Amino acid sequence: MLHSGLSLGERMDEWRRVKDGGADIVVGTRSAVFAPLKNIGLIVIDEEQEHSYKSDKSPRFHARDIARARCKHHGALLLLASATPSVESYHAAQTGRSNFVALPLRYGKDKLPVVEVVDMSRHENLSDTPELSARLCEELQHNLIHEQQSILLLNRRGHSPLVRCLGCGAVAECTLCSVALTYHAANDALLCHYCAYQQERAGSCGQCGSQLLRYAGQGTQKLEEALNRAFPEARILRVDMDATMSKFAHQRLFAAFADGQYDIMVGTQMVAKGLNFPNVTLVGVLGTDQSLYANDFRSFERTFALLTQVVGRSGRGGLEGRALIQTYLTDHPIISLAARQDYPAFFADEAESRKLHIYPPYCVMAAVGFSGLDQKKVAQAASAFAGKFSELARGTNPDLPLRLLGPTPAEVARAAGKYRYKLIIKCKNNRETRVLLQQTLEWFYASFKQVSAFVDMHYDGW
Repeated sequence: MLHSGLSLGERMDEWRRVKDGGADIVVGTRSAVFAPLKNIGLIVIDEEQEHSYKSDKSPRFHARDIARARCKHHGALLLLASATPSVESYHAAQTGRSNFVALPLRYGKDKLPVVEVVDMSRHENLSDTPELSARLCEELQHNLIHEQQSILLLNRRGHSPLVRCLGCGAVAECTLCSVALTYHAANDALLCHYCAYQQERAGSCGQCGSQLLRYAGQGTQKLEEALNRAFPEARILRVDMDATMSKFAHQRLFAAFADGQYDIMVGTQMVAKGLNFPNVTLVGVLGTDQSLYANDFRSFERTFALLTQVVGRSGRGGLEGRALIQTYLTDHPIISLAARQDYPAFFADEAESRKLHIYPPYCVMAAVGFSGLDQKKVAQAASAFAGKFSELARGTNPDLPLRLLGPTPAEVARAAGKYRYKLIIKCKNNRETRVLLQQTLEWFYASFKQVSAFVDMHYDGW
């Protein structure tokens, strides 16, 4: 076993055992793709669409690429497994660049759950928790009466993601990052989800002194509170990053739920995939609309995958499963396709859109990131890099297919005290492109000393 849940000593012991030939099978997270096996015959990447296989820190890599390289070196088989494959992988299978094996039926005799889309603009809800509809409460009460379990997905941790002053409109923001602080009721503090900055909850606005503060939005902690009020007899389990920080917390919490110690499990996306609880007959999806319009070309793909995966947690033990998707966008095609579990139709629509706008798999989205303490210098350095890259491309590779977007501030323009800019390059990941980027980087580091830069050949948003 190779994963971050092990101590450094335990990981070293496992690493040495693998290297010495004491293990035939290695199971682990992203880093396990580097396991020192000497004779690999098979690499399986389960839930291959997961963005966590992509490393956003140096060295920046995608486990899928490392696995392909190692399989090529060893003459091994690479198996990418998923109920909702990445668009790139499915496109490769459809175009004959890889083999495709479909599993159209569930394991055993279990049927897919019945999916209901709840129109939140027409359904009544609990006044203090707008995302908890009366229809979902009915189904939760039904499961409590029949001693069956339920899972609720809300992909936002904390209590309230926005604290705003009603007097002057000021929002509580991180002092080191350009993001709003999230209120966490568990420790009664405001936290930054990027740099872990923390400040005590204030009773008044720091700008105008007004005591009229609104805690807007909803996270898993707030949903847990609402469920405790609505169903005081229910045993509620919350599973998110805050609840699973201790060692072996995942195993302990999921084992307790499997043993029937809890009736309702509330969690972020970590409850959506890979779990098998036979007594779960109801899944509720809350707050999914916000992910459809994230500033990311993969927003539709990720929303479809998340909905499809979490719906599949219901009805896995012989009992009939139900799933409720709450939304204000009942006519949105992604919602309809996810409710039908129709991946081929989703892929056809998504592939057509990406081809039209030249997005992966019809190109590679590479990015060059820039960061530094002085915003003006970072912006100037990013512009200089773009100019030099264009100059070298015209001079040495005028026929190389390239499209430059930016440079622009990153989605989080300031993180941990550093300003960030990005340059997006639509290209092919070939030798000519990599050499061109390398030459520009060498020129950049010889010219700029107070701004750092890096190349990410598989840009996935940052």
